Amino acid sequence: MGNAFTFQADLVTRLKARDEAAFAEMYRNYSNAFLSIITKITNGDIEAAKDILQEAMVKVWNNIHLYDSSKGTLFTWVMNISRNTAIDKLRSKDFKNQLKNRSLETSEAQDYQPVPSLNTELIGVKKMLEKLDSSHRDVVDVVYMMGYSHAEAAEVLDIPLGTVKTRLRNAIVELRKQYRIA
Repeated sequence: MGNAFTFQADLVTRLKARDEAAFAEMYRNYSNAFLSIITKITNGDIEAAKDILQEAMVKVWNNIHLYDSSKGTLFTWVMNISRNTAIDKLRSKDFKNQLKNRSLETSEAQDYQPVPSLNTELIGVKKMLEKLDSSHRDVVDVVYMMGYSHAEAAEVLDIPLGTVKTRLRNAIVELRKQYRIA
């Protein structure tokens, strides 16, 4: 385990010194994991996931000076940047408009593997969730909208498992109050 900490400390030092070889090394070691997380968030759209990963890596490069090892590992820090970039991208109007404006040929050419789910827009769930506190909404999004387990959500959101469960419970209680559901 000591070697992993030494490797990471050395990597961080080199990254903060703007060493491009260190960045390439970090990318080689971690990019597949981040691409996998982003692909889950984009519902399997690998091309969008690759674009988002590239955008996230630019953010990492530009903001490496903000990394604080006392708050978590480099992997966790970069994972959170990747996850947040993906979520921000999916919520952006530009991304939603791109999806609407795809040509028929482009849509047919891609191998879609639809995920069986209800259209949350049609049943009003998104509007219901907008009224929740952002920390509760994030947990609900990751667990119920993206299908992560509680343990996976804790890892993705970088919060304790108990906090995930508490926030989910509080969100459900709040939604029941707002919509008078027994």
